[in-house]
Amino acid sequence: MTQSLEGPAIELKHLGKSFGPFRAIDDVSLAIEKGEVFGLLGPNGAGKTTTMRIISCLLAPTDGDVIVEGKSVRVDQNRVSISKEIGLLTESPNVYERLTAEQNLIFFARAYGIPEREIESRVRSLLQEFDLDSRREERAVSFSKGMKQKLAIARALVHRPSILLLDEPTASLDAESARTIRSQISETAKGGGHTVLLSTHNLDDASRLCNRVAFINRGKILASGSESEVSSLMKHSRGKTNRLAITLVSSNGISPEFLSKNLTGVETAKIDGKNIELVFEDRYSNEDFDFLTSKVISALVANGAQITGVVQSKPSLEDIYLDIVGVATKEN
Repeated sequence: MTQSLEGPAIELKHLGKSFGPFRAIDDVSLAIEKGEVFGLLGPNGAGKTTTMRIISCLLAPTDGDVIVEGKSVRVDQNRVSISKEIGLLTESPNVYERLTAEQNLIFFARAYGIPEREIESRVRSLLQEFDLDSRREERAVSFSKGMKQKLAIARALVHRPSILLLDEPTASLDAESARTIRSQISETAKGGGHTVLLSTHNLDDASRLCNRVAFINRGKILASGSESEVSSLMKHSRGKTNRLAITLVSSNGISPEFLSKNLTGVETAKIDGKNIELVFEDRYSNEDFDFLTSKVISALVANGAQITGVVQSKPSLEDIYLDIVGVATKEN
């Protein structure tokens, strides 16, 4: 993604946070560009929520700094203006259950100082956008978890922030509700032009929603980049490989030497009767692997092979996540 000439929306500079002897965040540096959806991935206790709280000025950093829309969170005078740029969704929806959906949004609109003449139209628009208009007069206590989460996201947007911080937005939701929330986040990010920082340990959310991700564990960033970049980096550093299993009617005299020599990207090749196993060089991304697979099949067919089955094996974002977090945990 091309970096804005005006600088990133959020920049973490050697950020650190200690609670007594416990180091929750340790020398974290990241740049989150304007308009992107960025995923902060890690297990519970990794430092995700602490990072969110520092960005939103709920916690002060111990060392380092966070720059939000060009303003340092360390400068007292900046904190009010930074908070107006940010819509925060905490892990728990924290809606007022005794209030109706409409009353919740009106309350927070007034709390943010939205002019009274604008509140009605703004609240109506959000209720329609989040498919809550038909239940605007119902108390939130009667809502499902998914509806409460939608109301909480609408609440986070009521003051029209440029940045949306979402802490575990699909936690504890059933599959249907989680899909609805993912769709709503995607539409909000694209339609509203918001910069979104998504904190999660749900790899499905990250893979579906994020332009880039960073893995965090025990307060340290382990890797960052696009899913493809992180996959390539981790495969190279940890020996993960893309593999291709091919089943043939007949190999028609094709040898491992022929495969290694004539197929682009193949590191090793084995033939066991009617079965071929190809291991590809770790420098190739998953997208490259898809292209190389088609080239392999074309080359085999052109040389007389009759193929009955093809199975790809490539490390997923979840495989890489579990691997790097597991290794980091053992090392510590």
